[in-house]
Amino acid sequence: MNSQTETTVEFRTHRFDPQQKKPYVSVYTVPVRKGMTILDALVYVKDNLDETLSFRHSCRMGQCGSCGVMVNGTPMLACYTQVLHLESDVLVVEPLSNMPIIKDLIVDVQPFFETYNKIKSFLVKAGDESKTPNEFVQMPADLKKYWDLTLCTKCSICYSICPAAIDEVFPGPSTLAANYRFISDSRDEGSDERVKAMTGNIWPCTSCNSCTLSCPKEVDSSSSIVDERSLIIETGSIPKSVMDVLTSAFKYHNPIAMRPNKRMEWAKDLGVRTFPTVAQADILYFVCCLTAYDLRNQEIARSMASLFNRLGADFATLGKEEWCCGDHILRLGEKGLFETLAEHNISMFEKSDVERIVTLSPHCYNTFRNDKPYSDVGPQVQHYTQFVAEAIEQSKLKLHNAVRKRVTYHDPCFLGKRNEIYDAPRQILESINGLELVEMKRARENSFCCGGGAGRIWTEDATPEKRSCVNRVREALELEVEVMATACPFCVTTLEDATKVLDVEDRIIVMDILELLEESM
Repeated sequence: MNSQTETTVEFRTHRFDPQQKKPYVSVYTVPVRKGMTILDALVYVKDNLDETLSFRHSCRMGQCGSCGVMVNGTPMLACYTQVLHLESDVLVVEPLSNMPIIKDLIVDVQPFFETYNKIKSFLVKAGDESKTPNEFVQMPADLKKYWDLTLCTKCSICYSICPAAIDEVFPGPSTLAANYRFISDSRDEGSDERVKAMTGNIWPCTSCNSCTLSCPKEVDSSSSIVDERSLIIETGSIPKSVMDVLTSAFKYHNPIAMRPNKRMEWAKDLGVRTFPTVAQADILYFVCCLTAYDLRNQEIARSMASLFNRLGADFATLGKEEWCCGDHILRLGEKGLFETLAEHNISMFEKSDVERIVTLSPHCYNTFRNDKPYSDVGPQVQHYTQFVAEAIEQSKLKLHNAVRKRVTYHDPCFLGKRNEIYDAPRQILESINGLELVEMKRARENSFCCGGGAGRIWTEDATPEKRSCVNRVREALELEVEVMATACPFCVTTLEDATKVLDVEDRIIVMDILELLEESM
């Protein structure tokens, strides 16, 4: 490490006194040299500024996983992260979430390791075969299937950032990924037992992707959970709520058991054109099941249609031929049904011959853009916030009315964490006259999931205090804002439910950005 000081950084360190059971903050100014890690800085503080500061570390090489901390809201290994790479003069260092604090930055990792008791983290062999001295040979091609999942160091970072982990029923991303690692191992003979062990507790995962994004070793726990669910679905041993969602998607082509001939009721008296009645349009407006059928969210669908008309956009929908995009179905693990839905929608895209699709839901946007077979074909896809931000930037959309409200913005996971669309929604809000935008502590890539992804909006069975949407609304309430804005119909639904659970509907309302935009025009 270079001995020359490059800059000084202020470390605002959140601490905890176990004797007085009191949290407090200590501020340290640290001279930072090139190559200096967060752990190096903490050691400098302990050696030179405050010997009482407590933190955990061991190998200093990113292998033991013991030095996990939160830095500016992001969980990371202290020894793995260089201070200068964070490009900030002020770093807020906190203990990991979802685990009890022992002292200062040291958390009790026992809850995390207890999740491993729910699986057998070793090869299961029949009879006494495991007691023999013989090697269990693994071919390179088979090893490649699960090698990435073996890199987990059990640092507990994924557990600390997981919204589903607030419910102890959920074993956590790392445990599920480890379980699937052994299921994928051709030498293991315990697959049936492993699948059965996860049958009842794998469903709280919302596929928010926080675990995958935060993993220092780039273990894709989120995808492995989907693959594990697929195996469970093949056994047929799934909760009734999940079965109802899948059955509805198969029978009615939407997950909420609504008949296709009612799909355009949201557009009554709006004169919205539909394919194939209209032969050609520049924009295919993909409405989404929840926005088409749910009375609350139909307001959002109408707002977008009105905006298209105001801009003079040439648009049409698929009408009753719009089937569920299949995102929630895929994340629940029903890959065959997802492909059926996708094949129908792709055929309609091809028939409509449009150059651009604009979606209301981040879930539709994500699956069209990133999931095969959608990602292999089709036109350009935009989320509506991209479309609107572009119109404002090009001066095509004028916002005349002031909206004098104090607003915070909740980043939808499938818009932000999965597609890095953070700026467009904020550009829209900042363009509204009179609106004061206040950021939540957990924002952008650190946003806390509303709990509605991967079908959880229909299958949620946790008590209110264990629902992430309730946790999220409480965070917004601390800011004393009037409006909690978002850009996803699923977030609108779950967050509104949370305001009812907390009985705070008179203190804060949940709105889609489109609804605020409509007020400003």
